[in-house]
Amino acid sequence: MKGNLLAGLVQLLVTLAVVAAVILVVLVPFALSQPQPAAVLTSFLLGPLDSVRHLGNVAEVATPIAFTGLAATVIFRSGLFNLGIEGGFFLGGLAATAAALLLPLPHVAAPFLAIVVGATVGSLACIVPGYLRIRHDASEMVTSLVLNFAILFAGVFVLNYFLRDPAAGTLMSYRIPADARLERLLPSTRLNSGAIIAVLACLGAGIWLFKTRAGLNLRIVGSSPGFATHLGLPSSRIVMMAQVAGGLIAGMAGAIEVLGLYPRFSWTHLPGLGWTGIIVAILARENPFLILPAALFLGYLQVGGNILAQEVGIPVEVVGLITAAIMLAVTANAIFQHPALLRLIRTIRQRGEASAS
Repeated sequence: MKGNLLAGLVQLLVTLAVVAAVILVVLVPFALSQPQPAAVLTSFLLGPLDSVRHLGNVAEVATPIAFTGLAATVIFRSGLFNLGIEGGFFLGGLAATAAALLLPLPHVAAPFLAIVVGATVGSLACIVPGYLRIRHDASEMVTSLVLNFAILFAGVFVLNYFLRDPAAGTLMSYRIPADARLERLLPSTRLNSGAIIAVLACLGAGIWLFKTRAGLNLRIVGSSPGFATHLGLPSSRIVMMAQVAGGLIAGMAGAIEVLGLYPRFSWTHLPGLGWTGIIVAILARENPFLILPAALFLGYLQVGGNILAQEVGIPVEVVGLITAAIMLAVTANAIFQHPALLRLIRTIRQRGEASAS
């Protein structure tokens, strides 16, 4: 575990160096073109750190993507490139809302039980593509992408016909009962107790992955399938359990996001936090111990961009281009070295050559 952690830290330092280089190339020239260059740099780089409220905002943004990053880490460690995390996040939030509104949950345990329901239902978005891959050798990337949008349309149907508040001015659910909401940790922010769960989940997953036999088996199956077969490991069962675990984490993330931040469920499109979680997993080199700093880094970028747009008056589109350039630079190299993605590309090529011949 120490070797993996040291390698991860080295990669993190390299990532920080890349970020510094991108800032010099992209942000500094842009700042020099503005009337107040120092204000642009200060707002973006130091704004997220200048108050407790802004630090709370960073942690607030980092919480859901730490969960989805952890879900992606568990799934990718199995060797599959399952993208059902986005659908699981959406489905978990919807199911938790439905549980809070429709089930007679006891007041004290209402948030916990609603999260359990959300995690269980949300896990289907990752379980189904994993099962299709193992049983029928269907590409998990294709099936999970298709299923994500099927889940979205089904979820909007459920929201419209079963959970919708007719007195609301737009498509949204009834108000989630106060007993089912998560407690806030900092005033003037939306940081809630889900952040504590995220920290514990990442630490627990890191210990499990690097300190237990089950975690070792998962790493062997994901990195060396042939060696796993030689050892007699039940590869299919291990891979399937990883999809279940990752799906549960993704569903829990959606449930915590809704119960911690929103008075009603109003998602009519995929929120995108599952895709961001994949970036977090790649940045962290699929190391649960590095998920938190990677998620905080992306939260820092987002909050810095928001401050830049609000306080300096920079157009949101320009801020988005700056943050996108930074994220692209730090993830490009890691993405094209990702073992699961490389195996997927090789499989696609082999199937294409086989069909051509």
